[in-house]
Amino acid sequence: MGIISTVRTSCRDCYKCVRHCPVKAIRISFGHAEVVDERCIQDGRCVLVCPQGAKKVSNDIQKVKTLLQGEQKVVASLAPSFVAAFADIRPGQVVSALKKLGFAAVRETAEGAEWVAREHARILEEGRVNLISSSCPAINNLIRRYFPEQIENLAPVVSPMVAHARLLRQENPENKVVFIGPCIAKKGEVGEAEVAGEVEAALTFEELKEWLRESGLDVSTLPEEEFDFSSVDWARSFPVEGGLLRSASLDTDLLSSDLIVITGVEKAKQFLRELQDGKVRFRLIEMMACEGGCIDGPVLRSSLSFYERRNRVIAYTTGHRGKAFTATQKVLDPPSFARTFLPQPVVNPPVPEEEMRRILSLTGKFSSQDELNCGACGYDTCREKAAAVYYGMAEAEMCIPFMRAKAESFSSFLIAVTPNGIVLLDENLRIVDINPALRKMLELTGKLVIGKRIDEFLDSSPFVEVLRTKKAVTKDIHYPQYHDLFAQVSVFYLEKPQLLMGVFVDLTKEKEREELMERMREKTLEKAQQVINNQMRVAQEIASLLGETTAETKVLLGKLMKILRGEEVTDE
Repeated sequence: MGIISTVRTSCRDCYKCVRHCPVKAIRISFGHAEVVDERCIQDGRCVLVCPQGAKKVSNDIQKVKTLLQGEQKVVASLAPSFVAAFADIRPGQVVSALKKLGFAAVRETAEGAEWVAREHARILEEGRVNLISSSCPAINNLIRRYFPEQIENLAPVVSPMVAHARLLRQENPENKVVFIGPCIAKKGEVGEAEVAGEVEAALTFEELKEWLRESGLDVSTLPEEEFDFSSVDWARSFPVEGGLLRSASLDTDLLSSDLIVITGVEKAKQFLRELQDGKVRFRLIEMMACEGGCIDGPVLRSSLSFYERRNRVIAYTTGHRGKAFTATQKVLDPPSFARTFLPQPVVNPPVPEEEMRRILSLTGKFSSQDELNCGACGYDTCREKAAAVYYGMAEAEMCIPFMRAKAESFSSFLIAVTPNGIVLLDENLRIVDINPALRKMLELTGKLVIGKRIDEFLDSSPFVEVLRTKKAVTKDIHYPQYHDLFAQVSVFYLEKPQLLMGVFVDLTKEKEREELMERMREKTLEKAQQVINNQMRVAQEIASLLGETTAETKVLLGKLMKILRGEEVTDE
């Protein structure tokens, strides 16, 4: 199972995750969405936008609990955005809560961020241009998988999480590190081959909150505790736009011509395409997958608005600067913060034009005029969706306008050809629609009846009753004014469109058959009576000649008459 999985029973065919996935890493299979790990950049937008909560992030709480039960020291590396995630709790209380959960020490990931910022500044001093920051693992995934030719521009520097882990192990090789932050992609970064083993696990703020609830800890009642060590200047500002630039003491002027901050995957993609075409040239590009920075991370759910979160992080940064002291006081010989990035390109071979036309034709698109490009399926154009079908990432049936038109045409066909009469009325008993069968029954063929009240043509009492009670009724009604029509009328209330539907089943022929059978039965009884009378007369004559009573014969013949009439016969 990957970092992000789908609860299939909750997935409802809405394609919202496809629409919001910036790299279309969602495969639709049998109507259900599933994340394709090889294509996913783990930005987590699909988790945020799923209206049914069907996207789940892998949970590492139990893994960390098991780690805490071991003999080695486990250190919590807490991302600086925690002050935005825990809106109603003071920073020191979060530190205290982590100690209660069993962590031997609680440190700020910003310690590692300070060194990462310095590394970026050092590389720039060497004369590098178009240097892309490498602190956001989702951006790193985007480049490695979809812009592998830009890996040469990616700063060969570890993220603050990994940098902090290396610092902590420099202090004590036995330290085990658990990162806690707002990012889903950090979970994937933990397992990357180039940095595997540096960090034992990455928890999200949501996992930490879940763990605290399970433990029964009321964090708001805990005393405040200081971080075990802090060597941070500006790096607590890393979660906000421009935080890396400020931490590296670079020009943060919005009008700077050679430094730029880009947040959001779509903007990042656009910039990378332009960089690829040689249209842009900068010294450093601070690039982050989340709009506005890590304070809008996919698992940073807070009661604070975006601006309140930003202000809280900035206030926390500036308010603690005076307490900082240099890292060299603790780490005299810092470890290497270098790393490499290996390309993992997603290959989409060109779709043969004949295949493209064939797939498009499956949803009624035989020319460019048929291609609506509405985006309802999640893809910007019909051809993009057709290509996804070719790659096995989408289903032809995902075309909502086509399937709707198909369903409507099929239902319209059924209503048009059914022998039963159907009428739709609004709540004012005015005719909204009427099918050919009912027009024929009520002799309305060719007449303008849409918009007229139903009581102009027949008794409206069944419709009035259903409108009042909202309960379906079924009645047999005789309409002598329409060629002696007998009909079984069923009336229903359709709640969502707020319409009344009447279904008329013509029983006239059945009634005629019943009347014919009744007449035949009466004639049979009449003939049988004549036969019985004749038989009784003959029996009486014979009985009188023989001197016997006719009582028994009369009783038997009487029973026969009752049987013919359908009456109950007893043995008395």
